[in-house]
Amino acid sequence: MALVKDSTDLMTHRGPDDSGYYVYGNVGLGHRRLSIIDLSSGHQPMANEDGRIITVYNGEIYNYKDIRQELISRGHTFATNCDTEVIVHGYEEWGTDCIQRFNGMFSFVLWDDRTRKLWVVRDRLGIKPLYYYSDDHVIICSSEIKPILNTGLVRPEMNDNVLDAYFSVGYVPGPETMFKKIRKVLPGHFLLVDRNGLVDREYWDFSHIQCRETGFSEAKDHFEWLLEDSVRKRLMSDVPLGVFLSGGLDSSAVVDLMNRTSGAGSINTFTVSYNEGYSEEKHARTIAEQYHTNHSVFYLEGDDFFSSIETLIRFAEEPIVEPAAIALYHISKLARENAIVLLSGEGSDEVFGGYYLYRFMNGLEKIRRMIPRVLDPALKSISPYLPKDKYRKYADWLVSPLEKSYQGTSSYLTPSIKKRLYSPDLMSQKSSYLEDQFSSYFRRVMHKDPLSQMLYVDTKTWLVDDLLLKADKMTMAASIELRVPFLDYRMIEEATSLPSGYKIQKGEGKFLLKKIMEPVLPKEIVYRKKMGFPVPTKNWFQGKLLSQVEDAIMNLRGNNCFNKEFLKETMLRHKTGKEDNSRILMTLLVYDEWQRQYL
Repeated sequence: MALVKDSTDLMTHRGPDDSGYYVYGNVGLGHRRLSIIDLSSGHQPMANEDGRIITVYNGEIYNYKDIRQELISRGHTFATNCDTEVIVHGYEEWGTDCIQRFNGMFSFVLWDDRTRKLWVVRDRLGIKPLYYYSDDHVIICSSEIKPILNTGLVRPEMNDNVLDAYFSVGYVPGPETMFKKIRKVLPGHFLLVDRNGLVDREYWDFSHIQCRETGFSEAKDHFEWLLEDSVRKRLMSDVPLGVFLSGGLDSSAVVDLMNRTSGAGSINTFTVSYNEGYSEEKHARTIAEQYHTNHSVFYLEGDDFFSSIETLIRFAEEPIVEPAAIALYHISKLARENAIVLLSGEGSDEVFGGYYLYRFMNGLEKIRRMIPRVLDPALKSISPYLPKDKYRKYADWLVSPLEKSYQGTSSYLTPSIKKRLYSPDLMSQKSSYLEDQFSSYFRRVMHKDPLSQMLYVDTKTWLVDDLLLKADKMTMAASIELRVPFLDYRMIEEATSLPSGYKIQKGEGKFLLKKIMEPVLPKEIVYRKKMGFPVPTKNWFQGKLLSQVEDAIMNLRGNNCFNKEFLKETMLRHKTGKEDNSRILMTLLVYDEWQRQYL
């Protein structure tokens, strides 16, 4: 019991309101609760009437009331009004098929003492994290990594197999993590564990959904209804709500839809701003004034940012190159004074094709197909001599098909850049993990057009292992629950069935969403360039943080992995303004801090 309690209590920030533990024989379950629904009950672990089925659960099932009514009609008796109990009785009624009925974000573990089986489940999109360690004798599952390490059954060791993946894209795509032997349950998957071992099963995917013929007007009306319904479902709460408002299209749309569907009083909105002229505060205030929200602004300074890299790694646990994560942590702490549940526009770009890179790669792929392949060696040979790394990256992309060149919107290092950054030892040990993961997802959608391929692959990689990890870990660090209405699985399925021309049209990304919101939001909000909580790292790393960054880069832990001359050149080109190298510098700073804390 002491080990279960001590390990679970390392996540008190995820659930400061209540705790509970269950130990029987060789099974132990622990839970920390952030009370959102049915505040007076809902204690976990939660069991059925005879105590033979018991679960611990993190997240929300937004349609639980409908499922609850169906289960009552089938003879089940409920002791609470919370959604956790739906899992227990749903499993009693339908077994593991009950997961197909749940619309929400969740990770949970259910112990069936009747069959001596453990069921470990992660939601369809991976909005909630779920890690595990297993061997021939034990399985340990947790919403975070520290409780797994706290058991003493696995040591914190570097997973060399994914080091190149991290430096290439700024995160580690699942199922592996930067910790050797600790893995992630993939989105839309569950594990079944019994005396015969562990089985990993996929219960949801959207690669098979075919494009169907539908008129634009019909698609627009249906999506508007879906958006309203998705937001309405995510307003389910017995505690105060709010919105992270960047002033961009996505978060502004959430404010509008929340205003339409809530029927409540003034909405709480929260924005991050900077004193470097890099802010979206003006646009956020435009929306706040239009909808008369209770608006709060947090000003993030450069010194606070640099010192907060330690906080980022402490709570994220996995190294992620997300400067916006630090801003999100600070705005979450501010928001906690007025709201416990917050909505954001996360995921809209992966649903509607919003990133500029989608348009760029589409165009590049057309050019690549026009170039005779006999010219590929010439392009490869000139790549090292191009004046900027981004030009070298484009040259590398021109000689590779999309499924080989595209590694998501955060991709930075291409083969020619890696040859200059990596030491000979690291280069020789570089694994194919990243390429294998991306190739496996591309193979599922090779029958689709390039945009659909990129949207699918990003949803399986960058979205879940970077954006959603950042969103969950940084908000839960402040005991905030974040909800993402654009990632209702029904919206993913519906968007996948639509022609790509409804997403990107005449060079305009998120075309369908823009047409939905055009009548209600200011034109300068709907059609302005996407930013999304931008952080002025470029300016900070050239100015007030220059000496701190330079000192850290020149004294990296494990710097024998890197070419020191390239590090010096990268730092010099950035501080003299010849090139914006803030991303690779941030990648190295995060890697260094991760090693300091965990190794």
